[in-house]
Amino acid sequence: MRFDLRILLIFFLLSISNISSQTLIPDPPEVNAKSYILVEAHTNEIISEQNADLPSGLASLTKIMTGYVVADQIEKGFISKEDQVLISEVCWRMEGSRMFIQEGKRVSVDDLLKGMIIQSGNDASVALAEHISCLLYTSDAADDMQCVDL
Repeated sequence: MRFDLRILLIFFLLSISNISSQTLIPDPPEVNAKSYILVEAHTNEIISEQNADLPSGLASLTKIMTGYVVADQIEKGFISKEDQVLISEVCWRMEGSRMFIQEGKRVSVDDLLKGMIIQSGNDASVALAEHISCLLYTSDAADDMQCVDL
């Protein structure tokens, strides 16, 4: 009887160590999208994907990243939502979804953010990117680059 308890205890301990050594990985999420990819940031290991190689437009992703950079610059105090951004000809000529802002007009960062997020305005996104890049060129003191929109 004592021998049977030892075998049972050893079997129990081995099964517990085997269970704890296995990582419990959930099933991939159900995402209502044509394609997606989820990557672990530190190891670059693909956690989950669906049609990750499917070509897609990058406009929305670019706007998300532009919004992220603008929010970061606002948080760090480099720009404010009240800053007035001069609209360039490049912004005015943008195709696709737009805010329809006129060249030479000054528009606040706050209004451009709304135009980029709500209207998906390509012109607003480019205006914000130009505004941020002007600040970067100025603060980096690039020799051959000058930005007049300050």
